Amino acid sequence: MEAIAIRIRTALNARDMGAFRQLIAEDATWGEGGPDDERTCHNRNDIVATYKRLLAQGVRGTVGEATSGSRGIACHVEVEWPDSTPNRKTSLYQVFFVSDGLITRIVGYDDRDLALASIAR
Repeated sequence: MEAIAIRIRTALNARDMGAFRQLIAEDATWGEGGPDDERTCHNRNDIVATYKRLLAQGVRGTVGEATSGSRGIACHVEVEWPDSTPNRKTSLYQVFFVSDGLITRIVGYDDRDLALASIAR
């Protein structure tokens, strides 16, 4: 799991969506909405397209801490937004659930303890 954590951090910090894409299962999801929720990514292509869209808009995230657990990796991300829009999160946790060496689900958390608990079960 540690090797995958390093690859995730490296790909995201380099903004290398090709390398990141290789780590994602084809049917991976990102978000907590249902199948008709447009805010939820429903496959690898959706996930990569969303990251690319955010990068094109000037959003920059830097992965610092990347903690491995039995279920996946919890990454602490510092986010820089291109404008000063209030109420935007600048520090969050992205949890990458991993199965058979690939990311199968991505879930965001505001709280470090909850993020770490989610990968330890």
